[in-house]
Amino acid sequence: MSGNSKEQTAAPEEGGGEERTTLEFNLRLDGDGRTIYDPAAKDAAVPSKSNDGEEPDAKKAKLDDDTSSPQPSSLDYSSKTIMTNLAQLSGDATTAKQLDELLFDCEITDSGLLPRTFWISANTDKQQPRCYLEKMALEVFHHHVPAGFYYDPKTSGAEWWVQIRPSPPAGRYSMHANDDGDGEDDMAKSGISFHWDKDEDFRLLTGGSLYIHPHISTVTYLTDLGAPTMVLSKRVDPMSGAYVTDASDEGSVSNVDGLVSFPKQGKHLSFDGRYLHAAPSDLLRDGLFEEQCKFDRPDGIDLKEMKVLERRHRRVSFLVNIWLNYHPYNVHPFPETMIYNLSKVDLLGDVRLFDKCDEAKKSGESISLKLKGEGKIQCEEGSVNEAHANVVTKNWPMGNCSNDCIDVPMPIDLMKSRTAGDDVKLIWRGEDIKLSGTSA
Repeated sequence: MSGNSKEQTAAPEEGGGEERTTLEFNLRLDGDGRTIYDPAAKDAAVPSKSNDGEEPDAKKAKLDDDTSSPQPSSLDYSSKTIMTNLAQLSGDATTAKQLDELLFDCEITDSGLLPRTFWISANTDKQQPRCYLEKMALEVFHHHVPAGFYYDPKTSGAEWWVQIRPSPPAGRYSMHANDDGDGEDDMAKSGISFHWDKDEDFRLLTGGSLYIHPHISTVTYLTDLGAPTMVLSKRVDPMSGAYVTDASDEGSVSNVDGLVSFPKQGKHLSFDGRYLHAAPSDLLRDGLFEEQCKFDRPDGIDLKEMKVLERRHRRVSFLVNIWLNYHPYNVHPFPETMIYNLSKVDLLGDVRLFDKCDEAKKSGESISLKLKGEGKIQCEEGSVNEAHANVVTKNWPMGNCSNDCIDVPMPIDLMKSRTAGDDVKLIWRGEDIKLSGTSA
């Protein structure tokens, strides 16, 4: 199967000795470095569920003998945002309690004692969601994988996890910052360092140069607080890890597209899983995040109520990577022994994340800019206050223990003037964004 893996343990040689474990991976990548289904496994590939999550009429569908023919539909890899129905929570006492339970679930799953990420299979015959977070992950998967798109359900699914800033005392970042190589990275304390989503364990297992990316990466914000997510159309070569510089038809360096998405409860961001991204907290107004995290402690509240207020005043995001025809190495379902601590599948009743949602429902203002070099900005959509038009080159460190950094010209005052839910689309000249080093 494309992207499948298996372990084989060889018997010890005569006279003793340690057993040897062989890991066998069979990958199929297309010309863009994305995992594809194995044409030899025609009976295994099934069309995606429809967007409402219903099973297709034919549980298994054979593919055409001509596997080079176009698939019935394709994925939308563009960077974009949409408001989900999670935006409706906290409107009254009932929904506020539901949101509080969801935030508590996120705090549990972010524990530094648990694995970093979790898996929910697209093969619902094999694995049904057991908690609301698993249900959310599957809803995200089927929202982005359209009906009719063929894939192997046995090796496809959603990798999910949460990010919380400031990290709770028992949170993953608080407990493992030094282990992850981010201990001295101020950017990661209140935001997220620049990185590519990938099968990290497999990359390390193969010497650090093999980059297998999800098809689509997503972020769903559960609070209005904190650093914006910044996505850049910068990639690495999947077989070497070297930075890729795309060339235009004229031979010059291609433009780089970007999107900066400011958090808003219920807002959902999706983008190409091969793209570089981060959450730089210095795009916020100085001191804003600290202000957002502060709250008055009412008289007479107990410790439990205090914890609820703390959870509401953190940057909390639910992340789902959509993997097709490939199951990332060493990523497993949420531990069965801990699942009882999480909210049940029916936490929100029959409310679905994307029901009656469309891209026209924006969470805030949207601006499109073109940075033309020499500090000049051309506004393509929306309006820009002239006082916010200055451009400063930001130098940010790359994560994952790398000594590399990235230089990006940014309209910094414009960024710091944005509010919760806003989007800023940017286009740079390719030569204006500089990545140091030769590999990720």
